[in-house]
Amino acid sequence: MRWSDPLYLNVANLLSLIRLILLPVFFYFLIYYLRWNQGEILTGVTQAYYFITLSLVPLILLTDFLDGWIARKFEMVNPLGAFLDPLADKFFAFSTIAILAWVEQLPVWLAMVVFFKEFFILIGWLLLFILGYNTEISPSKIGKTAAVCQGLVVFSVILSLPEGKFFDFTAFPLYSFAELIDRPWFHVITAGLTSLAGVQYVLEGLYRAQRLETIDPKQPDNVAILKVEGKSPPGKK
Repeated sequence: MRWSDPLYLNVANLLSLIRLILLPVFFYFLIYYLRWNQGEILTGVTQAYYFITLSLVPLILLTDFLDGWIARKFEMVNPLGAFLDPLADKFFAFSTIAILAWVEQLPVWLAMVVFFKEFFILIGWLLLFILGYNTEISPSKIGKTAAVCQGLVVFSVILSLPEGKFFDFTAFPLYSFAELIDRPWFHVITAGLTSLAGVQYVLEGLYRAQRLETIDPKQPDNVAILKVEGKSPPGKK
């Protein structure tokens, strides 16, 4: 990844902004669907809210993939995108998992794992920022895998709701696949990867701070000093 001159109005950042705008819309339809779904009779409005909610999930996940890929492919990486992309990811993952845990569609402990992982990363980022260190966060493979698992958890839970049976096609049984993923074993895997990603980010921050502490601030690292023993400067004896 190469940081070039910041060009903030680019396609990658626009996709991140679109994802941030879609999140409140997604939460609105999700919360109202879950609220209205408590009744025994499902109305057309309830079903419409469900299909809108379900359609927004892959759209949000797709923009998450595209903005990072476009930024790296066409060298559009800049500080604004590096801030917006993880912000939208964390807002979507934790908020959705917390809402689903609140209505008892997901275990509370999974929401707590995601929360504390993001909390410790946020605290570490603020400390690095206050101390004047580099706060750039480079996504790791474990972090990306954990994010994918969190997205699958959210999508599988929403798809395995009663209205999701509409998608149980013989050739492509999405509902059956969602029921297979929406199980404790996958929740444990997701929590484990999320915890490992959090530990890795914390260790990276500590290593970065320790490495910068070893650099003498009074001595630029790109300046070479040549000292010749036994000789005095010209004009001096």
